[in-house]
Amino acid sequence: METVGYILTYITPYLAMVVLIGGLIYQIRRWFQRPPVTAHLSLYPRPESRLGRAADALVDMFTMRSIFRVNRLLWAGGFIMHLGLLLLILGHIRTVTDFYFLWDLLGWGEKETHTFSAIAGLGAGLLFFIPLIYLFLRRWGGPVKTLSTPEDYFALVLLSGIAITGLHMRFVLEVDQQAIREFMQGLYTFNWQPVPESAGLSFLWHFALVQLLMVYFPFGKLLHTVGAGLNKMVMRS
Repeated sequence: METVGYILTYITPYLAMVVLIGGLIYQIRRWFQRPPVTAHLSLYPRPESRLGRAADALVDMFTMRSIFRVNRLLWAGGFIMHLGLLLLILGHIRTVTDFYFLWDLLGWGEKETHTFSAIAGLGAGLLFFIPLIYLFLRRWGGPVKTLSTPEDYFALVLLSGIAITGLHMRFVLEVDQQAIREFMQGLYTFNWQPVPESAGLSFLWHFALVQLLMVYFPFGKLLHTVGAGLNKMVMRS
C-alpha cells in the first residue's frame, strides 16, 4: 500500500499533467486541421460583428441559454453543477497559494479566513455534488436511459467520487490547509513534501480520482466544456 501511495502522490501526478496538456493540444489542433466548411452554418438571428458574435457565443456558453430554452430542470442541474465546479476550482487555488490581498482588504485574520473557507468549501461542494445525483438518476429512466452509454455513467461516477472524497475531508476530517499547500507546492517545485496525516486516505482517493479525470478529460465526453465554445462560434460564423 505504501508503494501504491508513493506512486499516486509523487509519480502519476506528472504523468496525468502531461496527458492532460498533450491531449488538449492534440484535440484542439485536430479541430483546426479539419477542412473548413464552405457553406454558412450560422443560425438566425446572429450579431453582425465578430466581436458581437464572440460575445454572444460566450454568453450562451456560460449561461447555458440553449438548454434553458429546451429543458429548464436539466438547465438548473447543469448550471448549478458547473457553478459549484467553478467555485471549487477557485477555492483549490488556495492549495498552491492564498488570496492574501483579499484577506488584508477584508481585514480578516487566520480565524475568519478558516471559517469562511470551511463554509464556502462546503457550500461549493454541495452545489457540485447534489446536481450530480439528479443527473445520475435522470439516466435511470425514460428515453435518456436508452440513449445513455457506459461512458456517461463512468463520468458521473468519477465526478461523484471526487466530490464525495472532497466532502469527506471537509465534513469529517480537520485537514491542515497549510500542510496541503506545502505538499502541492512541493510537487510543482519538485521538492517533495510528505502527505499531511490529517488528510487521511480520503486525500489519496481524492487525488487519485482527480488524476484519472485529468487523463480521461481530453479524450472523453467531458471535453464538451472546450468544444462547446468552438461549436458556438461556428454556429455564428
